This record gives sequence, C-alpha cells and structure tokens, in this order.
Amino acid sequence: MTQKCLLDSATKVVVNVIEIEDGAIWTPPTGTVLAPQHDGGIGDTWDGTQFVKPPEPVDETVQPLSTDTQVL
Repeated sequence: MTQKCLLDSATKVVVNVIEIEDGAIWTPPTGTVLAPQHDGGIGDTWDGTQFVKPPEPVDETVQPLSTDTQVL
C-alpha cells in the first residue's frame, strides 16, 4: 500500500490522504488531482515544490483591561 495526497485541483489544498495498492489504476474524482509528492496532510497546501502547513489559529479571545474601578 502507498499513501497518496489528493489535492483540490483549483486551490492545491490536500483534501484527503488515501492508501492505494502499488500499481493500482485509479482515477481521482472530478476537481481533484494526485500530488506529485505524498508526505503532506489534510489542510496542507502544495506550492509546486513542497507542502506548506496552514498557520496556527490565533486566539482572538478579548480580555478585559481591568476588572477594578479606577479613580482618576
């Protein structure tokens, strides 16, 4: 079995990672293509040379500046 990365053909983002038997003939679904390399993961982007991981999400939790009443 060989691991293959399936890319969205428009965005080049990995939409699935599949295993296929060596030598098997398989056609990707419409709108997808097999990546030339297969060491990426779902959500990674193929930049033409390598897979790029998506950026880590930013914590956008709003924290209050202070809970005390301030006298000016």
